[in-house]
Amino acid sequence: MPNETYVVTAYTELCRTYQGLHEFRMKLLGLLPIASIAALLALLSKATSQLPAPESLEAKIIGYIGVFSALFTSALFIYEARGILMCHDLYHTGKALEAQMGVQAQFHECDERRHLPCYDTPFKRALAPKINNMIASCAVYSLTFAAWFFVALRFAFHKNPENCALLAALTGIGLAAASFTVLWLLTTSSNDAETPCPVEPAELGAEH
Repeated sequence: MPNETYVVTAYTELCRTYQGLHEFRMKLLGLLPIASIAALLALLSKATSQLPAPESLEAKIIGYIGVFSALFTSALFIYEARGILMCHDLYHTGKALEAQMGVQAQFHECDERRHLPCYDTPFKRALAPKINNMIASCAVYSLTFAAWFFVALRFAFHKNPENCALLAALTGIGLAAASFTVLWLLTTSSNDAETPCPVEPAELGAEH
């Protein structure tokens, strides 16, 4: 086993990196829909007070703002996906370091497979892994994309509002499902079906 001081130092720095990355992702996840809603309200309030003619320059500008905002949301999601993969790698590295130190701290207590006593029924154990940050990220980014896509369809492509809403909603749902499936495949391995390493822990995590 490596020098214990080196292991503790590496674990400390890994925890700092993991928490910093996680907090930044959560701030971006909260800021994106708020900023998008504010921008959408500003655009649509102006458009509904005096609806621009379909072929007017103002309508085209609003529509292309929707197009590029949807693309920008997609680009941000790529960055978010990279953050998810980095957090996944740091999580498994941290869990391995905890096993070396013989403790169960945050990377065991926050195990998304939920092999913990408080998940004592098959229903809880089956449901708990489905509630995770990947679902939240995919939902928020896809819904934000769908909102801007609605603006693009309405003003750049002159679709009626009902068709715009339907197409945008279906696109958002499809993107959410597709992005979650890709991330799930990238972060799932055969080891995830196994039970955790049987370490006799010095309980560092919060009691559940």
